[in-house]
Amino acid sequence: MSTAADEPAVMRLARVHGPGDVRIDRVPVPSPGPGEVIVRVAACGICGSDLGYIAQGSLGGVEPLREPLAIGHELAGTVAAVGPGVDGIAIGLRVAVNPDRAFIGGGGPDGGMADYLRVSAAKLGDTLFALPEGLSFAAAALAEPLSVALHALRVARVGPADRVAVLGAGPIGLSAVIMLRHLGVQDVVIFDRVAERLDRARALGAAAAIDVGEEPAPAALARLHGAGERFGAPWVGTDVFVDCAGSGAALAELLGIAKYRARVAVVALHHRPLELDLFRLMANEITIAGSIADNRPVEFGEAIAMLGERAIDLAPLISHRYDFGRFDEALATARDPARAAKVMLTFDMAA
Repeated sequence: MSTAADEPAVMRLARVHGPGDVRIDRVPVPSPGPGEVIVRVAACGICGSDLGYIAQGSLGGVEPLREPLAIGHELAGTVAAVGPGVDGIAIGLRVAVNPDRAFIGGGGPDGGMADYLRVSAAKLGDTLFALPEGLSFAAAALAEPLSVALHALRVARVGPADRVAVLGAGPIGLSAVIMLRHLGVQDVVIFDRVAERLDRARALGAAAAIDVGEEPAPAALARLHGAGERFGAPWVGTDVFVDCAGSGAALAELLGIAKYRARVAVVALHHRPLELDLFRLMANEITIAGSIADNRPVEFGEAIAMLGERAIDLAPLISHRYDFGRFDEALATARDPARAAKVMLTFDMAA
């Protein structure tokens, strides 16, 4: 094993111990085994799923924890130690971690809200991606939510000529706007109730950002995308709907106006069943597909490459940065949709 000199023996790690009970624990710094590397974390974003794990006190909200749950999966940092059998990865390499291949922050013993992170099956272009020249750690940590949004767009078969409606301007909705621009889509309408979020969506390139408290989504889409009638029911000319909000009522409203062969991607977390009008679904040949983070490396790699090009100003997506020592304050900010987009934790390194 190769390792950097003078590494500390103990580190900080955020772990959930029960409902509403999250702590910064002091644990031993992991050592790399065969095929593993240790990454010194520089930046880690707070995801809505992290907040959900904390609130529920478990991974899925069903079974109680048998042991504390490590959290954090949107991260970048520097390789600090390399175990035997790892090829092409050297100490000092700046990397983003692909958590869906490395199984980070989703029920295993390792989480990215820590000073150091063990990455198993370490391989460039798979579990780890080298950072392009000049890309900051904080920007690189956005690769995970951007790849989640990109996967939803790929599931919905989005093309440049599509007229797209995004429901919800939280971090994933804003990431969807960014990746729609990346795919060359110009006609993007996004809906939310929070003025600050809508301002961020406009700054990131949404053609229209609508406050549903001021104009209902069906009326706005009829005005922007056109409207018609089929089998006695109204439709709007939107080609693709991307649900990033998790509101059953809002999704049902949009499904009620979906046109013939409209496509719908559901990437939001829904906690209650939704009753569907299956006749309308059948008669209009509407496609509804769920979308979750893809564990293949292709979309994560595409997000990293897009970030490296720096063709899109992502500054509006990161609303706050907190040193890990201000963890409780960072969580409080992340829980407030009126204030926060992506809240980024930093770890005593340039981010």
